[in-house]
Amino acid sequence: MAKKTALSFAFILVSATIFLSGCKKFVHENIQAASNSTVALRTMNDVFEQLNTAVDSSLETKIQATWMMNGTLCTNVSLNAVGAGFPKTLTIDYGAGCIGTDGIERSGMITAVFDGELSDENTTINVWFTDYVNGQYAVTGKDSITNIGADGEGYPTFTETIEDVTLAWGNQTIKWNAELTRTWLEGDTTNFTTDTVGGTLGTAGLADDVFGITGTASGNDSNTHPFTLEVTSSLTLPSSCKYITEGMFMVSPTNFNDGTVDYGMGECDQQATLEVDGEVYNFTQ
Repeated sequence: MAKKTALSFAFILVSATIFLSGCKKFVHENIQAASNSTVALRTMNDVFEQLNTAVDSSLETKIQATWMMNGTLCTNVSLNAVGAGFPKTLTIDYGAGCIGTDGIERSGMITAVFDGELSDENTTINVWFTDYVNGQYAVTGKDSITNIGADGEGYPTFTETIEDVTLAWGNQTIKWNAELTRTWLEGDTTNFTTDTVGGTLGTAGLADDVFGITGTASGNDSNTHPFTLEVTSSLTLPSSCKYITEGMFMVSPTNFNDGTVDYGMGECDQQATLEVDGEVYNFTQ
């Protein structure tokens, strides 16, 4: 009887170890997918910000074909062609490396073809990248942004199709596709050159933007583990903070249970939580 009891106890220990090991792997897949998606969301949101900074107010009113990006001394912006009419091709060239007003170094180029002004309803902007690196993230792929006009509350709204985007850093690689809706919650009426009675807002006109993001996405992490996500509570991305400060999405790694990611209640910090089957885990953005 004692031998049988010992064997039963050993079986329970082995079973518990296998269960805990499975749980850890299970949670790891959720956290990996959540972390990857956070990187992609923040990086692609910055692309929109860079385009907005380069345009400043209007492309048709530009009288020069080249100018320096507002707030920097090392990013060259060029426009083809100057004057009335569209389409126009805008190229933002960061060269071998240029540090922006947000302290982030970018290199390479973002190229965008506009078929209208950024601020005009029905304008579509097709974006691609050449040797582009944002901070530590090398970016390839395509981004298509369409202004669909004001929502019911009067906020400018854009749809965004992110196609075959890859973000790589170190030995990590994210492959990401998304169908998003971007709502410009604050700062759409201000820019670097907004007049302040004889002066300009300057960088304050760039740092006051706040965006809300909803939609769905799918991707693969560096270990080719596929996942999908759906935003369940609009994500808040302020220009004044490098992190997602609010909102929730459900992440669904293939062959693992769904997890709920929560970015908190508006604090500008790296903290986020993941809830899986009633258990809550902390992770950093």
